Amino acid sequence: MKKILNPAALLLAACLLLARTPLAAQDSVSWTSLEERYQSVLGQTYRSGGINPGGFDCSGLQKYLFKAYGYTMPASSSSYANWGRSIERDSIKPGDFLLFAGRSAGSIGHVGLCVGRAEGKILMLHSATHSGVLIENWVGQSYYERRYAGARRGIAFRFEDEASEASGPIAAQDPEKAL
Repeated sequence: MKKILNPAALLLAACLLLARTPLAAQDSVSWTSLEERYQSVLGQTYRSGGINPGGFDCSGLQKYLFKAYGYTMPASSSSYANWGRSIERDSIKPGDFLLFAGRSAGSIGHVGLCVGRAEGKILMLHSATHSGVLIENWVGQSYYERRYAGARRGIAFRFEDEASEASGPIAAQDPEKAL
């Protein structure tokens, strides 16, 4: 006896499989798009373990921001220590992840995202226990200066508003140059 497959059942099965398929990470992320995304969560409160609007911890904020682009970010700030590639402090640029030691010596306890750099300032987007999601210059703040543990680069960005590839912070057309 021949079984006849129900087209509606096949369609439903295909939809269920696709719904469970994770989004593929983009080759590069539009900086303008990321700015819009992070602007929408500025001022959200800090919540330990938080990964959604309404409350973020530092690594949860990064997970939320980059999930929309298909990236699975490290689950904890300490996991960023081996993620991407190490960047020297004088080479930090927007899109780099900033790492800070925690209260325990030798471990990473905080992660932020560089969103700007000018005149000796390095602006960091992060979720802090004292004020939630904010952007602040960490350079010169003794709390962050003494805990600074390094920077990591792992995602290529496209800076659409730059006049040319040469003048932009990274090469917009070649993600490998960004990494």
